[in-house]
Amino acid sequence: MSSRKLKLKVGAAGEVKLPPEALEALDLEPGQEMSLEIDTRRKQLRLERHVDDAWAEAMKEKPQKGLEDLMDEQKRRDEAAKELFEKRVKNRSPKDKRRPEDSPDYWR
Repeated sequence: MSSRKLKLKVGAAGEVKLPPEALEALDLEPGQEMSLEIDTRRKQLRLERHVDDAWAEAMKEKPQKGLEDLMDEQKRRDEAAKELFEKRVKNRSPKDKRRPEDSPDYWR
């Protein structure tokens, strides 16, 4: 869990406008209910997003990638790297030719 402090200003009617980054972090939409906890001793407010149906909220979350998805992604990256390598080998200039000292047997 990460936390971040934001500076807010109380309006003339006592309203507080949440910045877009706070709305995004809490996954809030206009009209959605929130819970407010007041600590008078510390002069602090705690604001939480109110969830009516926890199951429905959990279903909205993006599923984690499975092993097959990760393997497919790795395969696509490997193929892209191979294509890039072949392209660079084809497009190398004549001065990029291999020198005798580049051979592993040269130094033996």
